[in-house]
Amino acid sequence: MRSRKFFKAEQAILVWDVPGLVAGVDEAGRGPLAGPVIAAAVILDDLKPIKGL
Repeated sequence: MRSRKFFKAEQAILVWDVPGLVAGVDEAGRGPLAGPVIAAAVILDDLKPIKGL
């Protein structure tokens, strides 16, 4: 589990006022030497919230 200190440091460098799109990115896998890696990016519509998300 990541430390809260590191998470707060990441948030401190983010600029929240800038208009535009933000993509959430994630990857799953062990790397190219151990097998395939899958990566994805998602942008959700603020006007169409997904219930439970």
